[in-house]
Amino acid sequence: MQDVRFDLSAFGLSETARCSALLRAAVSGAPSPHAAAQIVADFFYDSLDDGHDGRACPAVGVFLAGPWNAVTGAPAAAGAPAEHARRLTLAGFGGADVRWPGAEGSGPLPSSGAARATPWVHRLLERLGVAPREADGAVPPGDDVEVVRLSGSQVEGLEELLPGQGVRCALAFGGALSPGEGFAVVLFSRVPLPAEVTALFRTVTAGTRLALLSAGRTSPAEEADAARLLLESMESLVGQRAAHLQTVVAELSSATTELRRSQQELEQRGRELREEAVIVELLQEVGSVLAAELDLDALVQRAVDAATRLAGAAFGAFFYNVLGETGESYLLYVISGVDRSAFDKFPMPRNTQVFEQTFRGLGVVRSEDITADPRYGHNAPHHGMPEGHLPVRSYLAVPVMSRGTVLGGFFFGHPERGVFTERHERLVTGLAAQTAVALQNAQTYRQEREAAAELQRHLLPALPHVDGIASTSRYLPAARDRGAGGDWVDLIPLPDGEVALAVGDVMGKGVRAAAVMGQIRTACRAYAQLGLAPADVLEQLSVLVDDIAPGSIATCVYAVLDPRRDRLRAAVAGHLPPARRDPAGGVTFLDETVGPPLGVGRRRYAEQEVSLPPGSRLLLYTDGLVERRGRPIDEGLRHLRELLGGPVGEIEADCDSWLDALAGGQHDDDIALLYLHRPEDAAHQVVAVARDYPPVSSAVPDARDLVSKVMREWGLQHLANDMMLIADEMVANAVRHARTPLRVELRRAGERVVLEVTDSSREEPRLIVSQPGEFGHRGIFLIDAIATRWGTRLIDGGKVVWAEVKTS
Repeated sequence: MQDVRFDLSAFGLSETARCSALLRAAVSGAPSPHAAAQIVADFFYDSLDDGHDGRACPAVGVFLAGPWNAVTGAPAAAGAPAEHARRLTLAGFGGADVRWPGAEGSGPLPSSGAARATPWVHRLLERLGVAPREADGAVPPGDDVEVVRLSGSQVEGLEELLPGQGVRCALAFGGALSPGEGFAVVLFSRVPLPAEVTALFRTVTAGTRLALLSAGRTSPAEEADAARLLLESMESLVGQRAAHLQTVVAELSSATTELRRSQQELEQRGRELREEAVIVELLQEVGSVLAAELDLDALVQRAVDAATRLAGAAFGAFFYNVLGETGESYLLYVISGVDRSAFDKFPMPRNTQVFEQTFRGLGVVRSEDITADPRYGHNAPHHGMPEGHLPVRSYLAVPVMSRGTVLGGFFFGHPERGVFTERHERLVTGLAAQTAVALQNAQTYRQEREAAAELQRHLLPALPHVDGIASTSRYLPAARDRGAGGDWVDLIPLPDGEVALAVGDVMGKGVRAAAVMGQIRTACRAYAQLGLAPADVLEQLSVLVDDIAPGSIATCVYAVLDPRRDRLRAAVAGHLPPARRDPAGGVTFLDETVGPPLGVGRRRYAEQEVSLPPGSRLLLYTDGLVERRGRPIDEGLRHLRELLGGPVGEIEADCDSWLDALAGGQHDDDIALLYLHRPEDAAHQVVAVARDYPPVSSAVPDARDLVSKVMREWGLQHLANDMMLIADEMVANAVRHARTPLRVELRRAGERVVLEVTDSSREEPRLIVSQPGEFGHRGIFLIDAIATRWGTRLIDGGKVVWAEVKTS
């Protein structure tokens, strides 16, 4: 029995069956009921485990009740009535020594009063039906088995009976053995016994009864009846367990279904929350961007991209109105979700019944299937969508309005029905309101910026032509500033064949700075015509600034070039020094004689004289070119030296590429520069041919013919094909995006040929990788592959796209 262990803390159906079978096997062959009772006590004492390799029961008692001679094996006392000769005895005991009140060792209890001396034992035996009656000591008859569990406050005196054993509850089971006889087994357990474990001992009780009967003087009928009761108890237990398992399985199945449904709901809610988070982040992002964006082209593209995502559309478009230089309003558009080329072949939408409500600002149009809408398909010539148009079933259009004026409209399409919901409509309508405010800001900014640039241009007229000198200039207002600045450049032919060069910067912004700059420039031209030396000009200008604008500060470089002597004399008043490139490619800054700025009273300025032979280049500039927030000015000057000392070509292309490299549209201050080149011979003189074309498709072959003819005239037939390909792409883009005549210009300077196309659109071409199946954006890659370099220059009323190619 030492090898048989049952974990009482995990006692189950399997343990119940095994315990009953092993117990019967252990008791088999016992010579007497007392011997069988002792075997039963030892079995439970040795085999029940607490789950930690320790005994679950420190003490086990087996009680037998019945006639005196049946319990003790001795004859009844002399003179005692037979019906009173019944006793209760502790027939088997295992474990710690327990001193039973009224009992000697483990022998029979001397009387029922001794049993009552231990109240909780008496209660257990009484409830099992094996305790003697109070009046005559007789044992009440019993026909069934019972299980009783006492724990907690129900158990009294355990610590006195079993000191230090940690007993937490007592379990008693027993009942009738045969008519007039009974038995009880009491387990003193260290393991708490829940009700479901206690219930299993009804079957263990039936097994114990059968084992005890097998050791007594019982008839086969009694044993058969006990076996039948054991089998019925086992079947009942199995049935209960099966029903319980079915209930558990049903509950688990229901719980699993509910858990799966809850998981699906949780996942759906998670997806919805993630989508909501994306929408919130997108709204916050686009709100910040729209509030800060002042570039109209970038603004409308960002707005339609965000609106298309919010609407869940397959593609979206934003049509918006802009004012031209003459005050005339015209319609432009941007696309999101698909390549713009998918719409290039279609005409601009008109005020059809479908579009009218949006273009007139009458309200939002949302349709589950626009092709089934009664307003659809009534206008010639298409009576619906033009042939080749992307399929549209779901349709959403939201006007963009400000103070009753329609600024434009969002249009969204999807090939499936019922895609756009009321929520999509609300989101896009909210974004449309933000876009309206941003459009007003951007258009106001553009108007003010263009007005400032126009003022600046009037104060800075075009440079005059000077024989033997190729020159160009640039003026760029600060990227984020609306006001006119005080930067200026000038080239002044002098009567004796010399050329005066000037660049300056009046500190501050606005009309006052521009006015002071205009006066300085005018005075500088007057002093130059008087033939004053550079140092004297700056001295006079310093006095002038102190007089016309007290407290103002200006910087200036004034130089005089003598082409006959190849000499340059320069004086610097607090300004960044001019940069000179010699014919060999070496670059030096003329910074030996930098004096104080203008406006500090009369000051004497020193001059520096350097050689500037043919082949040399000279750059005069303001600090906006090399100084930027987060970048030290020394780093900008170093970068400028590298650019000027690197490969150079046609001066217009040089200026554009340097501005892009140094400023990149992110300059914090105005930029003004004056760039000169002294060609070495006549072959390096600039030759130019220009033509104007209407913005129609026939302009493309006409421009090709011009390029082919000019290349032959210049003896550059080997470049004709490449230049015609470049012309094809540049002119085709201009025709597609421009609404006014375009200009094509070819220039040759030495070993460089430059093709320029000027149009009215400010949308700059960019290198964009096309998606599979798309054919847009590929022309600019062709230009990028053929040209030595190319770029874009924004001008008043549009832009110039240029490409430069080496002649050898």
